[in-house]
Amino acid sequence: MNTTPTPKIRPMYGGFDQPASFRFDHARGPIYGWFSAKGLYRLTLPHTNGSVDRISVLHSGANDTRVWELNAALANYFAGLHESFASVPLDLDKATDFQREVWDEARRVEWGNSSTYGELALRMNKPKSAARAVGHALGQNPIAIVVPCHRFLGADGSLHGFAAGLEWKRELLQLEGVLLH
Repeated sequence: MNTTPTPKIRPMYGGFDQPASFRFDHARGPIYGWFSAKGLYRLTLPHTNGSVDRISVLHSGANDTRVWELNAALANYFAGLHESFASVPLDLDKATDFQREVWDEARRVEWGNSSTYGELALRMNKPKSAARAVGHALGQNPIAIVVPCHRFLGADGSLHGFAAGLEWKRELLQLEGVLLH
């Protein structure tokens, strides 16, 4: 009689309840992502200042469906195909309530569209004067592209702030067909 206990499997997402890491190779350098058991909590782009961080990532997520879905979504996105990243689960537990509200509303601005920080504040039923607070919350976004903070411009239509640099922001907007002044 076999007395070896049967392991308990707690399916989470595609049967995975472990953290996973991720690397997507882009012409500007590697894009890294990290998943908790709940979802994607960080996605970093290489900075346009020429520095390329090489980060060791475990291949623990090699058979994790979340990693493959994010990889496919990024491949579609950078191929110029409309991608909403709706199939990628997110973990925004470390965000404040206000940040989550800003990031949720930002995700409603679809591919090929842009808005201003003030317009985003109004969409959230905040006064337009909350534009600075909205911009700050977007600046704290740990999941660039998936939470499309690059789609937000200054009131005059100019590019402002992007953690990976304004060249990335310009490239992402152009990829989506947004005309810049």
